[in-house]
Amino acid sequence: MKKILLATLVAGIFAGGAFAQTAPTAPSQAAAPAITTASTTRFAAGVTASLNAATTNIIYLEQTGNNPTVSINQDGNSNRAGTDASGVINSMILNGNNQVVTIDQTGNNNVINTLKVTGNAASVYLLQLGDSNTANVSCGLTTSCSATSTYTNVAAIDTRFTGNSNSLNYTGNGPALQAAAYVTGDGNTVNMQQTSTAGQQALINLTSSDNNTVNVTQTSASLSSLVLSQTGTGGTTFNISQTGTFSNVANIQAVAAGGSFNIIQRSR
Repeated sequence: MKKILLATLVAGIFAGGAFAQTAPTAPSQAAAPAITTASTTRFAAGVTASLNAATTNIIYLEQTGNNPTVSINQDGNSNRAGTDASGVINSMILNGNNQVVTIDQTGNNNVINTLKVTGNAASVYLLQLGDSNTANVSCGLTTSCSATSTYTNVAAIDTRFTGNSNSLNYTGNGPALQAAAYVTGDGNTVNMQQTSTAGQQALINLTSSDNNTVNVTQTSASLSSLVLSQTGTGGTTFNISQTGTFSNVANIQAVAAGGSFNIIQRSR
């Protein structure tokens, strides 16, 4: 069964209606990833823990400065970035402007928790190959992905999964945001939450993927845009909420048997 939904909302478009309609169930958004803080003590403790886990690749990173290029490649089962084998979160913090960060994990039970990105014009690429992968990513300081309110450039987060039972939890705050998730596999969960002042974009692509759950919440003082594509044979649940001052756009194309779509758009 093929469903194609294109929903565009501007202020007042739903003012009045000839027929009463039942409001869709409000999307259930997962809690935002915990924001880690820099700590020399915790950083050292994390290094010690990694030395005692011979079968696990573990990395902690605290990087401060402008224009860095960071490339990380972990190959093996139970890779860890920002957390030890027991799940204790340590430092995975990237401060500074114009950062280009790439993290590749190959194997099963990979974890990124929590990657904290701050600064202006960050470009982050995450790739996880295997089953039961988890990535928790947070972009922004208290209220902004930029270090100061004068920054207006875009922060771009690109995540890619190939495997089954993958989980992505992304929370972004900033003046302008771009986030993408490319997933191939079954039983995946994608939680994406964005809050911006100058507009935001989200792209989600699920290929040959069944029984997925996608939760998207976008809140903006300007506009919000979502493009979502899904192919597979099993049911997928989509919970989408968009709130903006004047324009929300959701372009959804899904090919699957069964599934459900819960979409809420508000412009005021």
